[in-house]
Amino acid sequence: MAKHEKKHGAPSQDRKVIQLKDYREARPIGQELAEEEAREEAQEEARREERKKVPKAVYQAAVILLVLVVALALWLNRASLSPEHIWNWGKTQLMGEGDGEGYPVSILGSQVQPGNFASYQGGAVVLSDTALSMYSPEGEELLSLHHGLNQPVLCQAEGRYLLYNAGSTGYITLSGTDTVAQGSEDRPILAGAIAPNGKFALGTQGEDGASQLNVYQKEATRQGEGQLQYQYLFAQDYITAVTLNYDGTFGAVCTVRSQGGEMVSKLTVFDFGKSEPVASYETRDNLLLAAYWGENGTLYAVGDAALVRGESGAYEFTEYSYQGRQLTACQLCSSRAFLSISAYDHAGPSTLLTFHGMGDPVTLELEERIEAISVYGGSAGLLVDGQAVFCDYSAGAELGRAEAGLDAHGLTLASESLAYVLGGSEVRKVTAP
Repeated sequence: MAKHEKKHGAPSQDRKVIQLKDYREARPIGQELAEEEAREEAQEEARREERKKVPKAVYQAAVILLVLVVALALWLNRASLSPEHIWNWGKTQLMGEGDGEGYPVSILGSQVQPGNFASYQGGAVVLSDTALSMYSPEGEELLSLHHGLNQPVLCQAEGRYLLYNAGSTGYITLSGTDTVAQGSEDRPILAGAIAPNGKFALGTQGEDGASQLNVYQKEATRQGEGQLQYQYLFAQDYITAVTLNYDGTFGAVCTVRSQGGEMVSKLTVFDFGKSEPVASYETRDNLLLAAYWGENGTLYAVGDAALVRGESGAYEFTEYSYQGRQLTACQLCSSRAFLSISAYDHAGPSTLLTFHGMGDPVTLELEERIEAISVYGGSAGLLVDGQAVFCDYSAGAELGRAEAGLDAHGLTLASESLAYVLGGSEVRKVTAP
């Protein structure tokens, strides 16, 4: 009882007070060493984690760089990021394309003009006298659109398509495999073009003049026809070619007229926010056949005797003469003009000229006549004498050849090493050696 009372009463003078160090010293030595090792290990682990941490400044810089890269990618692919393009990509890529039966695939219809043959998303696009057909890389038919156009012409820009009836009035526009607008002009159509964002233009015979330019919005009216945005009447000139810039805000038109017994072709430049043209250039004895507005701002107009080119903004044009040689084929894309010229009428050597901006062209000499040109990335595909020739156009160097077939009369590249060949009744694949 005495001990119990002492514990709950005032502390005695001889009570031992145990300090923290006394308590630790009293613990077993092995336990103390284990705890010390655990503390050191925890400290080392903390130091390792600290070293793993990205400094704040580095993290911020990485985030900024990522944002810039994404922004740049969005800008470069801005035309492909419309709801229609995303939907089409989803259908062909996410939902699957099917196996198909492979190539060759038979052509619907009896005739396909070489210019009505293209490639998109790794597959082939064919416009015959009967139907527009699209095939996957596996040969599956993705679209078969019977059009009823007796002289069909195909214009395409990054998955957007314009079909029109040359010499007649009908037209159709598509985004991927989906029809966007379908209608008819009041007068026969002479030429057409479509921009990557879906705006399109048609040059027609004029009601009160020689010809007329009609520019349409990408969206159709409630009736499903093109929605007119801009018109311009050429009183004396007949339209031979039309081109639009990347977003369809500017355009250029090639025309021809007879003046004093001389043929005069003219390139006329439009800002569709203004009622009158912003620039024009005339060339004589040089029929302008095709036009292209490159993303780098260079304007090209391909004539049968010379190439006309100039920079947008300044609109100062110059001519590159073929020196009496014949134009055998041309392709306008990738902000470049690809032309084939030859000194001979039907056969013999030819020269591939690659123009980029206002500089001198890169040349590639071939012993055969170039019949068709297609471009993908840094490669050009040439159709010559039943062969597909793969080239590095920047270096002016031939890379290899593959058999295309003696009936081949059209070629389009699906990659830098893969081409589709348009035969008499079928589309077939050829690969670079």
